[in-house]
Order: sequence, then C-alpha cells, then structure tokens
Amino acid sequence: MGALHWCAGCSAPSLTRRQVLRALAAAAAAVLLPRPARAFPILGPSQEEEIGRNAHPDIVKRFGVLDSPSLQAFVARVGQRLVEEAEYTGFEYRFTALDSPEVNAFALPGGFIYVTRGLLTGANSEAEVATVLGHEIGHVTSHHAAKQLTRAYGLQFLTLGLIALSPGGREHAAKWATLSSELFRRILLGYGREAELESDEKGLRYAFRAGYDARQMVAFFRILQLKARLAGVAYHAFDATHPDTIERIDRARVLAEVIGPGAGAELRVAADEYKGRLDGLAYGEKGSGRRLHVHTVAAGETLPAIVHQTYGSDARVYEVALLNGLRREDEPLAPGQRLKLVVEAPPGRSLRLEPGPEKASP
Repeated sequence: MGALHWCAGCSAPSLTRRQVLRALAAAAAAVLLPRPARAFPILGPSQEEEIGRNAHPDIVKRFGVLDSPSLQAFVARVGQRLVEEAEYTGFEYRFTALDSPEVNAFALPGGFIYVTRGLLTGANSEAEVATVLGHEIGHVTSHHAAKQLTRAYGLQFLTLGLIALSPGGREHAAKWATLSSELFRRILLGYGREAELESDEKGLRYAFRAGYDARQMVAFFRILQLKARLAGVAYHAFDATHPDTIERIDRARVLAEVIGPGAGAELRVAADEYKGRLDGLAYGEKGSGRRLHVHTVAAGETLPAIVHQTYGSDARVYEVALLNGLRREDEPLAPGQRLKLVVEAPPGRSLRLEPGPEKASP
C-alpha cells in the first residue's frame, strides 16, 4: 500500500473515510492480530481422533443431547459449511447440540464440536452461531487441546492413556482417567489467552469465507458480556481471557474490519429465520417449564406493547430487549420481525421440538 498523504495540497488521490479507517485498522492489525500458539510436539491426527471419539460418550452423558432433530441438522449444516473454508486436517467433523442451559460451546480433539441449548437460545442470528462454531473449529485446526495436554503431561503419558483404551490396556486405565478429567477441565474453561484470540481470528475468517456477516461475533460477544455481568455466568472463552473481555471484543471488531470483504458484499445474517427455529425450545434449567415463544411483529407494534400483552406489565421490557440483542428498549420494530419471548409451557404441553424442514442457504 502506498504512503498516505494528509496535506490538502498533495497530488495523491484523496481517500474516503472508509479507506482511511481500513488503512488504520490494517496498521493496528500488526499489533492486534494474535500470534499463533507456540509450536509443541503433539499427538498425531489418529491419536487426536481417538481421544475425541472416546471422550464423546462422556460429554453426552454429562450434558445430554438436545432432542430436536431440526436443530441438530441446522448446527451440523452450518458447521460443515464452515469446515469447507477451514484448513484441511483430515478429521471427520461431528457437530452436536447439547441439552444444557449453560451458555457454552467447545471442541474435543479430532473434530468433535459441541454447542449448548443455552448458547442457541442466547444467539439471535445464524451468523452469530456460525462465528461461535468457527471459533471452535479454530481450536481443532490449531490443535489447541492436543498441544496443551502434551505440554501438561508429556507425549509418553498421553500415549499410555490411549493404550488404556485398547484391549489388554487396563493397567494404564488410571492414566486415561487423569487425561479425561484434564480434558474436561480445559475444554470447559478455555485454552488460554493466545489460543482464544487465535481461534477468534480463525472463526472470523471461516465465517466471512462461508458468506456470513462475521461482524455478528462482536454483537454476540457484547450481549454475552452484559449477561455475564448481570447473571454471573460466562461463555468459557471469556473466562480464558478475563479481565480483558472488553479488549478482546475490540480486537474482534478491528479484525472484522481488516479481513472482511468490504462495503457492498452480500453477507448472510438470517436473524428472523434463525429465531423461527427456536420456537418452542426449552429455556433455562431442564424441567423449569419455561420455553421460547417466537412472536412475529405486526405493523405498528412496539416492544413495550408486546411485552405488556405477553406478561401483563411493562416490567420485563429490558429483559426482552436484551434477550433479542436490541440496543434500546424503544428501538423501532419492523413488520415481520421476530422476537423471542420466554413463557411458561401450558400444562401437559411437551417442550420437545418436532423435526422441521431444512431451508437451503443462499
């Protein structure tokens, strides 16, 4: 890129405000872009897959699988769309939605990726879900779990742990138990600052390449940050960089500006279509009786009016605005726009979602 001319009398072509911002962002990226995690001897691909394959039943037992074929298919479709844009690893990626109210997503070695019901109910667009899945795919392509487990226990210990899973390997079973416990701890708490920042960058790149508006990662992070302050519950990737969440959000914003396709690009967000998929989904703790009802806005309706009609008062306007990622309680609503509302399930009505038709992405 040529030198920038700031004086009024210079002969170089004038720059638009956006060009200046992009140039500044590019310069800042040299400082802000995360450095790849340091190289470290790690397990081979087949060994990573074996760890993930054997830990998968423990994940399912601990959290449970979300009983929604349509949402399972949706998560898998979005995930595979992102995998096509990621570095080749040779792994066969598997995506699973878990029936947990926790706001979380994580990845096992070998391409096993999970997203919780709590995160799905917290998201407000397909693009937001895509950036989260892209972040987790980034952990897999960077081999973060394998690197950290090897660093913590050594390659020989991990190999013995894998031997414990083979016939005749019972004498090493304690090593696999230790390995499994450490794996759970790391995937739930995050892999550390550098690894999370690296996965943020990869997630943004994968999402942009797949045609999604990856800037939605920033919007989602801001909502999660606010919810974490109010409820004291945080997405694991935030815990890993605490107390630098605000800085991390700013980094993601700058990265999105640097690596995005620029003005005029048609990028997929799919907010209303995504919310429609959530209608009837259980909300919060299992058995609480709460579910999501998706309301389609009619002409002239306002958020306070919808809240009053649903709950009998205006007391929950802020809560509903936050749930839907609205910046203001009086933000204008468009006819046909969809809003998530948390309601009590009528007596005897199941919260189970029935399979729905899959819509093809443009």
